[in-house]
Order: sequence, then C-alpha cells, then structure tokens
Amino acid sequence: MSVRVQLPPLLRGLAGGERWVSAEGRSIGAVLAELGRRNPALALHFFDEQGAIRHNIAFVHEGRIVRAKDAAAHGLAAGDEIVMTNMLAGG
Repeated sequence: MSVRVQLPPLLRGLAGGERWVSAEGRSIGAVLAELGRRNPALALHFFDEQGAIRHNIAFVHEGRIVRAKDAAAHGLAAGDEIVMTNMLAGG
C-alpha cells in the first residue's frame, strides 16, 4: 500500500530534490523504515541510535499533528499523504 510523504526542505537534497516521495507501509514508522532502506542518508535523519523516530520530527496526517513518540504505530491507508516537519524548540 503506497503513501506519499512530503519531505521538509532540508531533506529534499538527499532525495534528489524531490518534495514528495512515495513508499509502502501501514504505519508512519514502516514508511520511514522503507524510505531509510532505500536511502540510508535519510535514515540518519529519521531514526536515532536506538532506532526510534527522532523526537524533533512531527508529522501531519489528515489535518492532525502526530508526534514522533506516536508515529511508529500511527496507522495509514493506501493513498494517504503525510507531511513531515521539524519541531521548533526554544524559549
């Protein structure tokens, strides 16, 4: 089942300049894992040393924000679109 992922501008250069990439998976975690297998440079930005989705990434799916801690198991359907963005920090 294929879904589309909109990459943040900082990662597009690692994907040949593409804004949107497609991948197979039933969850955000599975989609990121496939993208990472196809492009190990992206995997370094998606996953930390323990294999968890990096905490500074958030996703927008069906108008809702999905934080990294919930993204691994967040279910997807065929044809869904996910927008990946970086969380802002500071004070």
